[in-house]
This record gives sequence, C-alpha cells and structure tokens, in this order.
Amino acid sequence: MSESVHRRYRDVNGDHPMTEADDTYVRAHFVPAGTDVLALIEAGSLPLPSYYLSDGTPMVPADLRDPVGWAGGVERLHAWFTSHWDDADRATAEEEWAAYLSGRYVCLQTVTPLRIRQRTGHIEQIEAAILRLEADPRDPVARGSLGEAVAGLDRILLPMTDYDRLRLGGPLPAEVWVHDVRRDHLTPRLPDLPLHTERLVLRRTHPGDAAALQSYYGDPDVAAYLLTDPWTPRAGEDHVRANTVEDHRLKLLIELDGRVVGDVVLMLQEPSWSMAEVGWVVHPDAAGRGIATEAAAALLDLAFEHYGCHRVYALLDARNHRSAALCERLGMRREAHKIRDFWSKGEWTDSFEYA
Repeated sequence: MSESVHRRYRDVNGDHPMTEADDTYVRAHFVPAGTDVLALIEAGSLPLPSYYLSDGTPMVPADLRDPVGWAGGVERLHAWFTSHWDDADRATAEEEWAAYLSGRYVCLQTVTPLRIRQRTGHIEQIEAAILRLEADPRDPVARGSLGEAVAGLDRILLPMTDYDRLRLGGPLPAEVWVHDVRRDHLTPRLPDLPLHTERLVLRRTHPGDAAALQSYYGDPDVAAYLLTDPWTPRAGEDHVRANTVEDHRLKLLIELDGRVVGDVVLMLQEPSWSMAEVGWVVHPDAAGRGIATEAAAALLDLAFEHYGCHRVYALLDARNHRSAALCERLGMRREAHKIRDFWSKGEWTDSFEYA
C-alpha cells in the first residue's frame, strides 16, 4: 500500500532529493501519515502526501482528515468539497477536486475549499490590480486592492522549501505572488537625499547629531506632547545609532544655515503604502519662523509626488495648539477630535487627527 502511494506521488511530483533543511521544514509543518490515512489516500479519498522525507516517511498535514468529519464521512467528501462552487461552475469544482487529491495545494497552511477559493481570488485580484497599475502607477484603488490581496495571500501561504522549487520547476507561490509583487509594485522607493527647500536642507541623521537632537528633545516643554520623556544625553546617542532611513519610514533632520533645528518624519502605512503619517519637532530657538511649515510642506509634496500617496495624516495631542495650527496652515482638515482616547504620561488625553 505505502509503495503504491509513493509511486503515485513520484508520478505527480517527480523524483527529487530532499535536503536536511527540507526535512527540518517538513517535520515542523507536517506529521507522519499513519496506515489508516495511507489507506484512504490509496483509495483516492484523501490527497497524496505533501512530502516524503529523505528516509522515505510520508508526511501529511496534521488536519488532513478534518474535512472527512466536516463532510459527514469519506463517502460524502467529494460532494461536500465540490458544493463550495456554484452548479454553473461544476467543471471548475471537479478540476479543483482533482488538484486537491494530487496534493497541489501543499502551499496552503490549511487545505480546505474555502482556502483554495481564497487563494484563487487573491491571485485574480493581484493580476487585475497590476494591470491597473501598469496603466496608472498612482491609482489609489489599484494600490489598495493590491495591498489587500497580497496581505491576504501572505496569511494563508506556507513558505515551502528548495525541494518544492524542484518539483514545481520554478519559484515558489509565495515568491511569485507575495515577495515579488511587493518588491515590484508596493515597496516604497527612497527619494534622492538630501532634500532642499528655499531655506532648509532635509537630510539623514549622522553619527555626530546626538547632541543637536538632545538639545531640543531634552527640553521638557518640547517633550510635553511627544510619546517620549525628555531625552538624556545617552538617549540621544542611542537614537542616532538606531535611527536608520527605511523604505517605508523617512525621518530627516532639518538644517538651517548648517545647524540642526528640528526633524520631520513620514511613515508610510501597510498594506498598500499609499497612506502616510507625517510628524515634526522643532527646536524652541527656531520656533515662529515657519521652519516646521516649510519642512512639513516638503514632506507632503514628497508623499504625493514621489510616493504617490492618496492620503497623508497627522495625529497629535489635542493640547498641542501649535501643531494643530501648523496642520491648518498646511491645508490639512481636522477630521477627528477623539475624547480621552490616548494614554500619555500618566493621564488620558484627547487627540486630533488631521489629513
């Protein structure tokens, strides 16, 4: 019995070697098939094993038999499975049943008709969104749809192994539909830096900037409405070491006449990266000169023109009247006044959302 199942498995998947790393992955995600399971597989009632270890052990999902119980017995499994497709789509239902029995859906964390249909739907949604983005890379609906579908597919796919590349004859489903799509269509690209405005230079943080940052982040008045307490000199050093510019998070120092007078940040949001949060902090000595407005306006331009965002918002403590006024100077609307929704420095505070 076991050998006849193994022959069918090789007919479907080919005869490829399993490495030690492949074995380790499979043992972590699958369980050995018992004789009762192998008997059902041989009878064509359950899918072929997902893998054979290098020592010949057939491996299956731990929940392989669950659909039998949901269907009300082995004899009703086919009818239960195909009932997840409309009668008008009967041919597709039978094709999916054959694919299910062949073990084709080894890529899924849970192999059920619902997950199979979700996989198909996500891929179709990805393909449609990419077509729209090829016509208009800034299309916010296409970016939202693509981000949703990629995230949904990522949640249901397994990472798989090098062995799977051999039997599939190419890249893995997660590589094709998740990693490559994110890289080509969703991953933000950094702009050329530094940025220049009429008076300012917006640049990356350098190792020698700790003292300049601590000079205003260490001010209790500046920190009053921030998420952190006033910085110590050590905190400034730690921040400089940790603060790297990432594809989705752009924090830039504001330089005026060669002196650091504040910083601005743009944080793009998953899954579509077409929305972003903007924030700013300015040295008290430079307040009242339009510096934060000029720097933040440059980041808004960057968000819409370079990153193709369709929405940029700012979240702030409702007591921070200066930041609220800055938002309004930038043309942002106050969309929400939330009552005591944010825990800050020992108390519940109100917050504003501008966009």
